[in-house]
Amino acid sequence: MVPDCASGFPQLGARVWTRYLLRSLDCDVEWLNRTLLLPCEGFTEVIYEGLTPRVFEEIHHAGKKPDGAYWKEIKDKTKKFNLLERVCERVPASRAWLLRDFSRYMQADPPSLLDSREQLLAYTNTRGLMLVPGRIMAAVKHLDPAIYADLEHRCTGALIRAATPSTLLFVLAFLHEVTWRRRWEKEAARELAYNAVAAFTASMQERGFEDGQRLAEHLHPHLHDAVANVSVWGDRSAPSSLAPALEDFSPLPFLVERNQNMLDACACLYAAGEAWYERIEHRLPERYQDGALEVTVDGLTSHTPAKASVEAALLTLRLALLKTHGDISREYEKSLLITTANTLGTHATSSSGYRGGGDTRSPRLSSRARSA
Repeated sequence: MVPDCASGFPQLGARVWTRYLLRSLDCDVEWLNRTLLLPCEGFTEVIYEGLTPRVFEEIHHAGKKPDGAYWKEIKDKTKKFNLLERVCERVPASRAWLLRDFSRYMQADPPSLLDSREQLLAYTNTRGLMLVPGRIMAAVKHLDPAIYADLEHRCTGALIRAATPSTLLFVLAFLHEVTWRRRWEKEAARELAYNAVAAFTASMQERGFEDGQRLAEHLHPHLHDAVANVSVWGDRSAPSSLAPALEDFSPLPFLVERNQNMLDACACLYAAGEAWYERIEHRLPERYQDGALEVTVDGLTSHTPAKASVEAALLTLRLALLKTHGDISREYEKSLLITTANTLGTHATSSSGYRGGGDTRSPRLSSRARSA
């Protein structure tokens, strides 16, 4: 991997950022200038059209870095402001679309393992999720191979379809962890990462981003190389502290909401799987105790759940997995501040549309945009 493999990527990230803003607010570049340059506090109107500075054009077309105090305040020219931070006050979801966190995977050496683990925990904790432990998914595969195969196909497919920066970054961090732990068992995670990169770059055009196809063509080599970099050199990262939530990894990421129902279902399946002996002296959750078989040998008691309990736990976990991954696959649409009737792939409102026209009556931002 060459050291300058990330060259030009920050400019691409800046261009992706503005295009996400255009889709999220269903507007043109001029409307970004009129609505996002003033501070949130104390300013709810837009800038009059004739007084609008041309700030977003140099980011949108040339990829100028928005994260810096480069721009003078409209009301006080002696002060400067950070455009990224100001925009994120109104459109928080846009921060990830600058793609800054991907650059660390494009260096000559992958980031520290701690960086990737922090990415994994940030993704799960902000959503109230947990990674299903590897021993639980191994038990599912042992108990019903067909259900496991279906879950693997549908859950990984949902992560690919999500095509958002946060989910792609999660997949890349997961590949780093798997590569570091089991160098020779990383093929499935690597394939997932390559497919996620392909879907994310293709989404530039599918979602109607301006110059989407050209943007995708420029993005793909950088992100493809990031996957290759991690899968080849990720095992060289120095070890770091390991959070309990990351102790038992499956070869692929399976995510569910973290709650007591899920923990109980996992405990039941664990006791019914091939590694049942690891659950000796651990009682089953109360909801799965009916009909359980208890055997005591040399003072040690094993608790084997009844078939009906296993089937119930399997169904509970399956439904939770499908719901969680389904929600993840729809995160892009949910992040948009304004939902239009246009289908995906239809370009956002043109410069002659209602948000970019000659109306100088200073219409307010939508309530959703102001409260974001």
